[in-house]
This record gives sequence, C-alpha cells and structure tokens, in this order.
Amino acid sequence: MQIDPSRKTVASWANGVIRSADKELNNRFLNGIHLLTMKSQFPAEESLAAVRARRTHSVKWQRYPADVLPAWVADMDFPPPRGALEAGITLLELGDTGYPSPDLILNYQASYQDWAKNNFGTQPHSLVTVADVVAALRIIVMAVTDPGAGVIVLTPSYPPFFRVVNEAQRELVPVPMQRVNRRYTIDFDLVARAAAEERVQAIILCNPQNPTGRVFSRAELTMIADIAERERLTVISDEIHQDLRAPGAVHIPYTSLDHESSNRAVVLASPSKSFNIAGLKVAHIELPNDTELRARIEGSQLLALSQATSIGLSVGAHAYQTEGAWLAEVRGIIDDNFTLATKGLADDDNVTLTEREGTYLLWGELLRRPSNQSAYEFLLDRARVAVGPGEDYLPGAPEFFRLNLAAWPSVVETMIERIHDALAAL
Repeated sequence: MQIDPSRKTVASWANGVIRSADKELNNRFLNGIHLLTMKSQFPAEESLAAVRARRTHSVKWQRYPADVLPAWVADMDFPPPRGALEAGITLLELGDTGYPSPDLILNYQASYQDWAKNNFGTQPHSLVTVADVVAALRIIVMAVTDPGAGVIVLTPSYPPFFRVVNEAQRELVPVPMQRVNRRYTIDFDLVARAAAEERVQAIILCNPQNPTGRVFSRAELTMIADIAERERLTVISDEIHQDLRAPGAVHIPYTSLDHESSNRAVVLASPSKSFNIAGLKVAHIELPNDTELRARIEGSQLLALSQATSIGLSVGAHAYQTEGAWLAEVRGIIDDNFTLATKGLADDDNVTLTEREGTYLLWGELLRRPSNQSAYEFLLDRARVAVGPGEDYLPGAPEFFRLNLAAWPSVVETMIERIHDALAAL
C-alpha cells in the first residue's frame, strides 16, 4: 500500500515552518493547513525500526526478541488519533487526573450514543462506564447468573471468555461453530440443545467474532434470540470490534433486534479497539430493559472496582465525536493488509485462511507442520512471527493460529514473506 506522498509533503513543510522564529504566526498558519487538509492528521507510514522504538512500553512489542515480528495480541501499531489524544493531554497538563466527574461520564455516554445513531442507526440507552470489556464481562456474568450456572460460549473464541466464566465459578458450555468453505457458521441445533439444559442461564456472543472474523447477520442473531427467549437466557454480546468491518459487512447491534430477547440482553463495547487506546481504560455496558436484570447489574459491588479513567473517558468521547475520518483510513489500511496476506499465501496448499468480515484478526490453519510443533511454535521458530496460539481460542486445536493485521503494510508484507518462506521450506 502506498501512503499519499502529499501527506508527507505537508508534514515536512509544516515542520520546517514551525522551526522558524515567529511561532505565533506559524501556529495560526498551521491551523489553517489543518482545516484545509484534515488527512494530514493521519501519520505517514513508519518503518519497522520506528514502530519498535516508539512502542517501548508495549507488551505486544516487548514480549519477544527483537528479531520476532509480533502479531499476537489485539492492538494496532497505528498511533491513536492525535486530536483525541489532545483531550487527555489537556487533563494531564492541568493535573486534573482524579476520579471522573459525572459530567465527564455523561459526555462520553452522549458521544457514544451519537456515534451509534450515526453508524448503526440505533440509540443505546442506560450506559454504564467501566475500565474495559473483560472487566465488564466479569461484572455481568457474576450479576445475571447463579453460582454453578452454565454459560454458552461459541468456539473458537476469545480466551478471556473461558477464563471469566471459570473464575466466576460458572460452568463453561462450549458450542463449536462449523467451518464451511473458509467461513464459520453457527450450528443452531447445537446451541438449542445446549440452551435447553436446565443449568444454562446465559450465552456470550462476540460480534464481530474474535478470532474467526464473522459479522453475524440479522437472521443469525434472530435465531439466537429465538433460542434465548424460549429458554429465558441472558445474551451477553461483546461488540468491541463493531467499527472494524470489511467492505460490505454490516454490524447489527444485538439490542437493535425487534425481539423480546433484546430486553434481556447486555451489550459490551469500547473505543479501545477502534481507536487503539486500550491502555487508557474506558468501556461501557448497555444495560438491559429487564428491570430485575438491570437492578442486579447496577447493584454489583464489582462496578465500583472497575471505573473508567478520566483520561480514557475524555479521549474516547473526543474520538467518537471527531475521528471518523481517522478510523476510515485505518479500515482502508487493514482491508489492503488482508488482501496482501491472502494473495501472499494463496499459492500455498499448506495453509487455510478464514474469510474475514470484521476485526483486524486473521484466523488460519496449518495443514502440515513438524509433528512436535504447534502452528504457533512453528511460525515463531521458522518464520520469527509471533501469532496467537490456536489452542488459546480452541482447546485441542494446535494447528490453528491468529494473526493480527493492524500494522503498517510494510510490516505485514514482511510477516507474510517470512511465513511463506517457512512453509515453502517444509
């Protein structure tokens, strides 16, 4: 992917101007440039060395040796939108870093409500802010299910789902999805049978789905809703990747369904994936209409232990208000990266890549590898690429791996070349 050279030209020109003596005049001039060319706010592509040098406190880049390309944990390599970060920098400069005020929380909630209305045609109600989606999931599972209750999780799935259910002393009820022609689908007969078990009280959805990249259709969600309503299950829908969709994919918020089940549903979301601000700790819970369930959640003591930060609320609100263009650029880069990855490995019969509808995560399978190595171990050892181990998402499936493609195209190209060469040497 080629970065627009005009962006580099503007940035270089602006840097030269700002170094001159008349700072006040130059600042007014640069503000005019900003208004005339908003695209210049998205940074030009960085080199691999520059990314590594900038991300000195990132677990993604620091876990493995310097010769390993990290593609395992789900965060982006793109710097967050500068305009949104300025909202947090203002608080830091003022020293206003205490507990968030009600006004700050309300501003975040209103910003997300406008974002959801403009992007999904919905108007979320009764939002509660928390530190992150995993903390939110723990709060909800503990509040809406009884000790020992069964909780359905579609697999393969995001590993913290398994951990949260187990740590809450609930029973994990895994229901495998079916892969048909490189695309995962829900086996509704299996879901219905699991849901009919007396102990089962909830189902956790991930939509868009991590790691398979599915964006579930309205028909699929309605079938889940039919089962949930028949068995009186609470649907907990993690929609953290809702803004990261492939061209043509449409995200349907679960609570937008015209269905009784949506009254008992809880939606979890955050700007953290969309704008790469996971470390700032902000997310939200959309409470259910059902008054009993809502009261149980609002009465949870865990809510007080998982507060969003003032910085996260400020940056998240600003991102929802103003950074749609930044996100559109990110989606374009990710789309191109998926094309690069699928074309780069298309001629290799030893790897199967799942079709992606959402997220920036590629779910793949190695059909042949050394008998003593998982896909994760093989790719780390032979390609020097650190991926998400398949067994974390689908226990007993070492042949699978998850690859994060939210990186600069040159980094992704190097990853794919390394993987291709490692497979070719088998």
